[in-house]
Amino acid sequence: MSRSPSPSSDPTDQIEDVSDHEVLASSPGDSTRSLVRWVGRPATANTWITEVEFRQLDSTLLHNYQDSLHGLDLAASRPPIIHTYKHRRHP
Repeated sequence: MSRSPSPSSDPTDQIEDVSDHEVLASSPGDSTRSLVRWVGRPATANTWITEVEFRQLDSTLLHNYQDSLHGLDLAASRPPIIHTYKHRRHP
């Protein structure tokens, strides 16, 4: 999901695109982080940022990205289970 940067922001702090995201499970609750590409930087400079950092940098892009995820069937994008294992009973 790309968007054009706003002219008032520092270019080094502008998110150009979201490449990936992941949910990190922890005891107090889950947290989400996103792999972002920065305006004017190569893909090798992509970094993971927390949802809090994302919201501070570009809350509109975060909201649009989250909305785009709700329409996806994430289960369909997982590879199929091709083999199952049965428990063996020992004599």
